[in-house]
Amino acid sequence: MKHAFVPALIAISLLLAGCGKSDELKKLEASLYGAVGKMHDDGMSLMSKGTEMSGKLDQAIAMIDSLAKKYPKQFAGHNTDDLKDAKAKLDTATASMKDWMASFKPYDENMGHEEVMAQLSKAKDGISKVKSDFQSALSAASTALENEKAFADQATSKMAGAVKKVAHK
Repeated sequence: MKHAFVPALIAISLLLAGCGKSDELKKLEASLYGAVGKMHDDGMSLMSKGTEMSGKLDQAIAMIDSLAKKYPKQFAGHNTDDLKDAKAKLDTATASMKDWMASFKPYDENMGHEEVMAQLSKAKDGISKVKSDFQSALSAASTALENEKAFADQATSKMAGAVKKVAHK
């Protein structure tokens, strides 16, 4: 009697396995896939902002370098390293996003549930890091641009004051 139960148990197991994933498991997978997709879209938006910010950094570097050549005394000891560092952070974040996209595997509902969840969780962790890197890089870029603008405004204000003094003599 005991031996008759084992084949019945195996048959029931095969029957249940053949039915595929439950709707609940499919919902979990689809939900996680949707979250990863939303995060990807946010990352793409950040990457677009990064591209725009990178252009602003290039303009600021060119402007500061130009002013430093024209007015070496006023710009002595000043450099654009903060702008260049911020640009490098943006470039790194962009490369990370491109790497993440290249390694991303689309959701395959025919894969086993555990495998799908592991794959999507890994993708979510990866895109989370990319987003964090972009946010940090954008913040560094904004700070560097603000600092350089303040320095340039201060330097040009001093130069304008010096010109007025010379003109009044």
